[in-house]
Amino acid sequence: MADKKRVRFGLLPKLLLGVFIPILVAFAIIGSLTFYSWVLGEYRFTSIKDIGYESLKELSVTSTNESKASLDRMGEKIIREKAIDVAAQMEIFIKSRPPKMKKEEILRDPGLKEIAVQKVGLTGYTALYELPGIEGIWRTWAHVNPKIIGIDMSKLSEPLGKNFPGFWKVYTGVEGGKESRGYYTWQDADKTFREKYMVCTPVGGTPYIIASTTYIDEFSKPSKAIEAKMKDIESRYLEEYEDRIKIFYLVILCVLLILLVRIFFYARSVIKPILQLSAVADKISMGELDTPVKVKAKGEVAVLAESIERMQTSVKAAIERLQKRKEGKT
Repeated sequence: MADKKRVRFGLLPKLLLGVFIPILVAFAIIGSLTFYSWVLGEYRFTSIKDIGYESLKELSVTSTNESKASLDRMGEKIIREKAIDVAAQMEIFIKSRPPKMKKEEILRDPGLKEIAVQKVGLTGYTALYELPGIEGIWRTWAHVNPKIIGIDMSKLSEPLGKNFPGFWKVYTGVEGGKESRGYYTWQDADKTFREKYMVCTPVGGTPYIIASTTYIDEFSKPSKAIEAKMKDIESRYLEEYEDRIKIFYLVILCVLLILLVRIFFYARSVIKPILQLSAVADKISMGELDTPVKVKAKGEVAVLAESIERMQTSVKAAIERLQKRKEGKT
């Protein structure tokens, strides 16, 4: 019996690779483009994540900024109204003093501090100071901090440092009888810096000014809660999106596995009748001419089976003719 020719790379692997590799390449290209658009930010028009997350982030920033701005404006209004109210009270108080009452006596009056120093917000306060006289010195006469009463306020430049100009601009902006208001940075006792808003309102008919000030973030605290909530929503959105990405790639993997299994069984169903025909052909070549050609196939394989069957019949008939000739000669 002749040795069978060894096939290094059969039809089955060729079919599997020929069909599966193009599918795998197509999935790889689609997956790469999707990954590129989602992770690196290109092809943004295809990225649901980018559009959704950026929209959510923009909404978060806009909502937080708008709410903070609205609350800040409300805080500014409250601080200003407090300054105007206390200035009106102080005007009534000063004008109700006897005309001959000296300035020093008015300033020492306990009732003056009760009116001049009032609470603003949670930690803020109002204070009373005076426009500079001939000596050009700005002095505060009623304040929550007794250490600065009566001193030259310009000397605060040293303890306030780089924050002093912002404070001084608002503090001295009342020259000419106009209202002054604005933001400045203040250092707390714990060395932290926070932004304050101050409104300075002249007391009508007097050289005195009422300053109303407090930390503006006291009013914008609710916006911090909104910001935290929006960040929580963003975080949950990202987690949900990452889960969807995992599911997306898991589905692709499952589809590829199903395709591979399906292609394998399909290729084997194509190869099996060919292998059967090959075995029949081998037996016929070895002289087993009665080997039945029982191959269930369609298409070209069925045509090949019929051809082998005809070849088997022809060979069998030729051998019978040869045998008859030999018998006739003998």
